[in-house]
Amino acid sequence: MANQNLLTYAARIASINQDYYSPVAVLPPAHTIPLQSTYAFLANVDPWTDDNNPPAPTQDQQSIKKVFNNIFAVKKVTSGDICPVVQRIDWSANTVYNYYQDNIDMFAVDSNGFLLNNFYVRNSYDQVFKCLSNNSVGSTSTAMPYFQPGQYNTFNVFEGADGYKWKYLYTINTGLKTTFMDASWMPVPLGYNTPNPTLSQSSYGVGGIDALVITNGGFGYNPTTNPITVTITGDGTGATATVNALQVNNVGAITDITITNPGYNYTYANVTITSGLGTSATAIAPVSPVGGHGFDPVSDLGATNVMYSVAFNSDESGNIPTNISYHQIGLMVNPTTYTLSPNPATGSIYNTTTSIVVAPGPGTFVTDEIIQQIDSFGKVLFSAKVVSYNVTTNVLSVINTNGNYVTNQTVQGLTSKAVRVLLTVSKPDFVAFSGYITYIENRSAVQRSADGIEQFKFVLGY
Repeated sequence: MANQNLLTYAARIASINQDYYSPVAVLPPAHTIPLQSTYAFLANVDPWTDDNNPPAPTQDQQSIKKVFNNIFAVKKVTSGDICPVVQRIDWSANTVYNYYQDNIDMFAVDSNGFLLNNFYVRNSYDQVFKCLSNNSVGSTSTAMPYFQPGQYNTFNVFEGADGYKWKYLYTINTGLKTTFMDASWMPVPLGYNTPNPTLSQSSYGVGGIDALVITNGGFGYNPTTNPITVTITGDGTGATATVNALQVNNVGAITDITITNPGYNYTYANVTITSGLGTSATAIAPVSPVGGHGFDPVSDLGATNVMYSVAFNSDESGNIPTNISYHQIGLMVNPTTYTLSPNPATGSIYNTTTSIVVAPGPGTFVTDEIIQQIDSFGKVLFSAKVVSYNVTTNVLSVINTNGNYVTNQTVQGLTSKAVRVLLTVSKPDFVAFSGYITYIENRSAVQRSADGIEQFKFVLGY
């Protein structure tokens, strides 16, 4: 027996909802231990062989463990750092846009991941519209859709002089735009609604009809002498439409139809146009998503990508060094600490390095080098990689620690040749190799500074 399967867009949207609402998830109401926590990490102070062309990350176990080994700081991700995003499509004059249809896959993409049907746009005022009709014949759009704030036409549908009809969905607010919009992506507000026919701001229920699309204007119509009747039938209730004299051209072809009531609870609808004189006019009635267009923008636009925007600010209150460069960032889920193990970490920022205090002495340790303690027989007792060295406090921040250190014995830098007596060692509370690494990005060198902010934006697709 053969089986055919489909992972729907709704499954991907549900994953985005889970990412957004549960970067830190706890059991209510009595429990305070998180079920899940997501962290962004900084890693790898070693330069690439060709730093202008970093290698592609791999996920064999050896590579994953190497990433774990090289992490020197992690920061908690909150809902404010996450937003669903869709392909950014800015309205442009003289462009043909596709109109929404309920019987085709509007979210289908080409081999490069771009939409095959450009059916929505962002205007210059950051208002987002969905195309309901492209003037019957697919002509170019020459009138940018827009509404004055607080002033919207009937059913929030903008009708331009070019014959296009656009349904207003939402406006991108300044905060989301600053944090989550770039040249390729634009944010979609999450948290409006989940598709639900009993909760609709427009009372569309399962679906309503905001516009009819004329597929044939016919000929011989004259609504002045012979009224035109538009009948919408289907499994819903209440949808009505009319045609007036201004919507018929000089050869009697119907050029437009006005929806007077979108109705509700339609899953399908058909259109019949009748008149005493005219003939052959036909139209289709695409039915809105559950709740109506704009009721749930995330599913309305098929948002199957989520953007993470995480900022590392200076030294993060003394938790991470600023005098270094690094080459790797990423995301991890459910790391833990020695204090909280086996439960997920809860802190906002963790320095994952080991701090070694050394006595004053000759030479200065340098970033990336290996330090070692060696016994009298030449055996390496302890080694680590230097992330940073504070020449004022004589504190080494190291990762990749191996072996057992010995206090009051010398430690030597293999590159700098600096030699110091190791006085004390403070290990981080953060547990190395804990949790799941879910995203890795190799970059050209990112230089940290005492007064800088590094904001990373990366997009995950489902």
